[in-house]
Amino acid sequence: MARLMAEKSSLQQAREAAGLTLEQISALTNIRLGVIKDLENNSVDLCGGVAYARGHIRSIVAAVNKKAPKGLRVDADQLVADMEAAQSQDGRKIIERLAENNVADKPKEKKRMKFRTLATISAAVLSIGFVAQIAISNVSQINSDLAPVVSNEVIEQTKIETASTGVNLVVTGVKGKSWIGLTNANGEQVFNGQISEGQIATFTDPQLIKAIIGNAGAISLNLNGADLGVVGGDGEVVRLDFDANGQL
Repeated sequence: MARLMAEKSSLQQAREAAGLTLEQISALTNIRLGVIKDLENNSVDLCGGVAYARGHIRSIVAAVNKKAPKGLRVDADQLVADMEAAQSQDGRKIIERLAENNVADKPKEKKRMKFRTLATISAAVLSIGFVAQIAISNVSQINSDLAPVVSNEVIEQTKIETASTGVNLVVTGVKGKSWIGLTNANGEQVFNGQISEGQIATFTDPQLIKAIIGNAGAISLNLNGADLGVVGGDGEVVRLDFDANGQL
């Protein structure tokens, strides 16, 4: 897949994971198709601003959750937060953008400290930090001298026992971000959220982990110590099941 493909928003990933089209969401929510497309592109221009976008997103999430698999309900607050974060990418704070839509009062400009005051504060902080560093170094040395000796044989045995028990799934964000939903053998939710590039998360279960990945090209998996790599293409929705013996 081309790496230049536009990254899907968390709202679009959640809709596709539930198997719903834009037209179906529009019919379920009475929100215009163009507005839904605009929101999935992290834009609030067509809906009238951030304040209106919040209500639309919550209506869309309610429709998605009715169709989503058991235990994989989407968090409306998280999707609203993602939308607001996307609006702040133009360099202005969210509170300033809300003020434009009469949702919040315009923030007051803070008074700046004089350079001499800042220099005095910086010198004091550096002095305190130097003394604290010496104290921490002394404590670390004492702890190091008192630390018990553990043989490599014991460490390796612990690793073997841990890896052979149940399902141990490590999820790593390799580019962009992806929405991920995880459930166990009873259909109970293990995780429901986003993994961004550079983030690493570990999930365990004694029997089974079922995964739905909204953007498979952005995620790398490791199962019980075995590297599975990237499990799909950019923007691809992938469903996978794992037990103690591997991928089902």
